[in-house]
Amino acid sequence: MECASAVKLLRRVRYVVHVTNFAFATCLPGLETAVKLDVARLRPELRFAYSRPGLVTFKSPTTIAPDDRPGSVFARVWGASIGASRDPDDAVHKLAQVGATCVHIFARDLDAPVELAPWRDALAAFPSGPAREGDLVADVIVAPDEPAWLGLHRQDREHLAHPGGVIPVDVPAAAPSRAYAKILEAIAWCELPIAAGQVAVEIGAAPGGAVMALAQRGLEVWGVDTGELAPEVRALPGVHHLAIKVGALRWEDLPAHVDWLLVDVNLAPQVALHEVARLMPRLKPTLRGAVFTLKLNDVAFVSELGELADRIAGFGFHDVRMRHLPSNRREVCCVAR
Repeated sequence: MECASAVKLLRRVRYVVHVTNFAFATCLPGLETAVKLDVARLRPELRFAYSRPGLVTFKSPTTIAPDDRPGSVFARVWGASIGASRDPDDAVHKLAQVGATCVHIFARDLDAPVELAPWRDALAAFPSGPAREGDLVADVIVAPDEPAWLGLHRQDREHLAHPGGVIPVDVPAAAPSRAYAKILEAIAWCELPIAAGQVAVEIGAAPGGAVMALAQRGLEVWGVDTGELAPEVRALPGVHHLAIKVGALRWEDLPAHVDWLLVDVNLAPQVALHEVARLMPRLKPTLRGAVFTLKLNDVAFVSELGELADRIAGFGFHDVRMRHLPSNRREVCCVAR
């Protein structure tokens, strides 16, 4: 469809409220089972309906609205499901009827190439780009050789503003690990007031991706890990390395003032939190917040997320949020304030 034709359609259509009993969730391909288990934990009234790599839908006994609360921390995008669209022209007609104020077109698998240009050309009459608070966002989820999936969500605190739940971060080529992107995504997601002159401690720091990201922002960073920090990380001003196991870390080893705690250690979440609990009396007086990377070594761990959140809150945090961030793999980010 020509863009001008789409504009004419938008001008003459009478918007209707889209009614559906289905919710959709996009996720990292391979984590569909985690999404299902998490929905069973958080939204037991929903029943699994349909699944493709990176997409899961659920049927509800009641109407699902675009502002439906997310049913899984593993959902990159969550909303009301409209269903499949066979081609871009069909998507134009369907979306013209729901009054969307913004359209997000993205690949179902963000790491796999797919041709988005035909969908973007056909839907060019719709506003695009990062969603603003309150926007009614139409999601067009594209996969190779399959119909696109359409959905609606209302932009709010629980939804990331960029298409597909992406958080744009600038990762330099010299970054030694994915942890660089993970900490920047966590900061952006929760708008953490991390600033130059503050002090951070990271448990499980090697090879130093997060240490580098924070040191480049002017923080003093203490990395705790028996593994080595990359040479380019060690060379940064304000970086300290404690080459000891977390189980051997003593209160006396820590700086007198700590603003931020990062935990990204390769241990089961319960074990990692046990070690953190031992250190909290020393850290709590000055701590502004913490960023935990909880390892998903077993998918059954999903059923324990609520208990882990309660345990972290028990450290003295009043705001505990969990989310599978774009750079996470088999792990969950938990930010505690």
